[in-house]
Parts: sequence; structure tokens; C-alpha cells
Amino acid sequence: MLGKSKRETGNQKLDLPIPNTGRRITVWIFGLAALLIVLSTASLTFIAHLAWREADRRALESEQLRLTNTLKDFHDLVARDQVSLSQWDASFKAVQAPLNKDFIEDELTEDLWEDLGFDRTFIVTADGMLIVQAVKNVTRFDPIQLPSGHPVRELAEQTRHAFETKQDTSNSVFADWYLPQSALLDASVSTFAEIDGIPAFLSAVPILPDEGRVALDADYPAILINAVYFNDDWILELNEQLSFKDLRFYPGKPERESPINYLVRSVDGSVFGYFRWDHAKPGREIWYTALPLIVLLATIIAIVAFAAAGKISRLSASLEESERKNHHYARHDALTGLPNRHYFSDHLAHSLEKLPEQKFAILACDLDRFKPVNDTYGHEAGDKVLCCVADRLSLLLGDTGLVSRVGGDEFLILVSKLSDKAQLDDLAKRILKVVSDPVEALAGEWVTTGISVGIAIAPDCGSNEKDLIRMADMALYQAKENGRNMYELANPRYRRPSPTHDDKELETGH
Repeated sequence: MLGKSKRETGNQKLDLPIPNTGRRITVWIFGLAALLIVLSTASLTFIAHLAWREADRRALESEQLRLTNTLKDFHDLVARDQVSLSQWDASFKAVQAPLNKDFIEDELTEDLWEDLGFDRTFIVTADGMLIVQAVKNVTRFDPIQLPSGHPVRELAEQTRHAFETKQDTSNSVFADWYLPQSALLDASVSTFAEIDGIPAFLSAVPILPDEGRVALDADYPAILINAVYFNDDWILELNEQLSFKDLRFYPGKPERESPINYLVRSVDGSVFGYFRWDHAKPGREIWYTALPLIVLLATIIAIVAFAAAGKISRLSASLEESERKNHHYARHDALTGLPNRHYFSDHLAHSLEKLPEQKFAILACDLDRFKPVNDTYGHEAGDKVLCCVADRLSLLLGDTGLVSRVGGDEFLILVSKLSDKAQLDDLAKRILKVVSDPVEALAGEWVTTGISVGIAIAPDCGSNEKDLIRMADMALYQAKENGRNMYELANPRYRRPSPTHDDKELETGH
């Protein structure tokens, strides 16, 4: 356009007596070009600024979600370690009056410190009485009435409330206080508090019988609470899973609110402290990349425009890919890559919508003899076994069902293309066989695990997620009671019907 205008101006100088017309057109052309350059530069600068802020915001949200999941995984790990000692007939009897002090000291507090690495141990009764406390391997049995509002007492009360909620929905046929391990883990409660003047992570679980064959002479169980101090070693261990730059914890409420402060709360809901780190700033890279393009746009508008559009497109694609990965990780198990409970529930909802025309089945699976693998060879070997079992189940099911990991060694399988009992019997037998094949846990070290399977068929065993999983769990526990490494079909006759409207009115006295 600019070259054409110059040629037209030259002709005007030759043919017309107005010598300034071409100059004025040139000024207008240059002015318009300058205006376009300014507007384009300003627009691209504004877009780059927005992309910078959005990239930084999404990166921060992603890192905060990772920290949330990591803290939850840490609580689950601590709770599983606690349950290994708290759900035990011997432990349950030891904390009943009179206390078995030798057992508590030798089998509980010492193992919790030496084997599991917990810094403090508390055992609290239903009335808020602290009957046992231990610092490392030093145990004290001086009863102390904890005041109302004390973080240890508040955590114990919350744990008892969670236990009562789980107790109301327990399927135990042995005793009112027996809960399956998965339900007991759900009843565990964690919080943050200051213990001995040191910020600490606290986790609490009820002390319960493991087989339900003990006499019950109290209203509520005692609560086991363990504390892990927020020291440099703990922060370093936490950051090994996060790989954050300069991750630190600051006790107390921050002086001013900021989106980069990750708040953690105490048992009463108040702010206990906050994590902070030098979070990723992909927006800075966006700016460094866009700046040369903005300068280039001042001279070649078209080239810069196309270059900027291409770059922004690639950046948007990168952000979408990052979001897609985050979405994937939120719906899949990080260790095995299998779908998690949320993914499973979504697919189960689709199958429930097709009832009763299209039947399906749920298989609740739990590995047998898996704990000795962790105890003997370590968690790395246990993780390898879990991954191998996940691969075998996925390969076996193929497109006939969905395999998901919902706990430490617990799997749920949704079989949508098989609902005949004979077919399910055959599938269960193949699952038992394929899981029982040896696995090379470590170099040259082969281990053998088994699996127990409980099967619930819809709609015979229920037409909602809660009933179906409950029936499958009941069948699973029956399979374990029958000797483990077996499978059991749920009996619809034991299905507990939902209360009718008239029943609810009778219960409430209306």
C-alpha cells in the first residue's frame, strides 16, 4: 500500500499543480500505518499480559491441587499405619480398665515410634481423659483430664463422631464396634496443631477389635492419636513428591491475604499456618517470547500478527494440555494409572441409568497376603506388585469392564457386558488365577499374592451405588471368612431395603 501511494504521488506531481497533495497522502498513510502499529502492539501487549497472568494463575492452582492431594495421601498413609495396630483385639483389650501397661508400652507406643516414626502418641477416652501419652519411646500413664477446646480432645471427639457415622452404616455381623478396614480409614480424622510448642500433623483413629469377638463394656472406643512434627526433614520428605522450589511452612495467620499462601486449618477451623513456595511462572516465559514479536510487528505487521497468533495458539494448546493432564490425574490413580473412585462412580452412574434393561455386576476385590510383601520387601516392592496386578486385571477384563483402584490394595471392577452368573463365575476364577501367578517384586525375589472377590449383580442386589458396593463388600468379607483367595456372589436376600415413607413416619413418631 505504501509503495503504491508513492507512485500515485509522483504522478500527481507531474500532472497537477498542487505539490503538497502527495505529501499529505504520505503523511496520512504513515499516520495510519503508525496508528495500526500502535494498536497492534498495544493489543498484542495486552493479550500477552492476560496470557501471562492466566498461565501463572493456572500453574499456581495446579500446584496447590498437587499439595492438597499430597497432604491427603500423607494422611491416608499415616492412618493405614495406625490401623495396623489400632484394629487389633489385643490393643482393644489393653486399653480397657485396668490398662495393660506392658502391652501398651511394648506393642503400641514403642512400635509407633520405632517402626512407624511417629513423634507423639496419645490415647484418649470418651470423656476426654488422656490415659496414655508417649514421647518417642518414653510412655507415661498419668491420667489427665483434657480441657474443652484442647486440640487433642477436639480431634478425638471428631473422630468418635466420624466413627458413629460409619457405625450406623456398618455391615458387621460380629459386633457393633467392628468395621472393615476401608470404613475405618474413612473414619480417621486429621488436623494441624501445635504440640510441645512445635507445629505438627495429627491423625486419629478409633481403637477397635479386628475380628469383633471381644466383650464390649463401654459406650465409645478409645481414640489413638499420633503426631508428626513439621520439622525440616518432614518438609523435605513432603517436597520429594512435589518438587516445589523453596517450599516452607509458616505457623500462624499470614499478615495479608494472598493467593500464593496455601492455608491449613486447625481442628476448630481457624487458620493454623500456611505453606509458601516459589511457584512456577510460565507467564514470564510467555512475555520473553512475545516481546521480540511485538518489536518485529512495528515494521512488519502481517508477519508479527501471524507469528503472534501462532505463538498464542501454541501457548493455549500447552495450557489445555496441562489442564487435560491435571484432569486425568484427578480421575486416575497416580501409582497404577487405573481409574480412581470418582471415575468409577461416573461410569457406574451411566450403567445405573440403563437398568433394568441392561444388567451389570460390580466386583469388590482385595489382595490377600499383601501386607507381608510390604513388611518383608518394602513399599517399593509392594508398589510393583500393585502395578502388576493392575496390569493383569486390565488385560483380563479388556473392553468387558472397568478396573479401578480405590484404596491401598483394594480394587473395584464394573462389568457391563457380563451379568450371567455362570459368566461371572468364570471371570472370578480367571481373576483368582491370574492374580495368584508369582510376581518379581525385587530382582530375583518372587512373591505370590492372592485376591478375594465379592460380586454384586444389579439390579438384584440394588439399584444405586451405595447398595451395590455394600453388597459387593459383604460378599468380599464372606470370601475372606471362607478362607481368602476365593470369590463369593452376594445374596440378594440379605439386601437391606430402604425405609418407606410410612416407615419414616413411624420412626419419627408422626
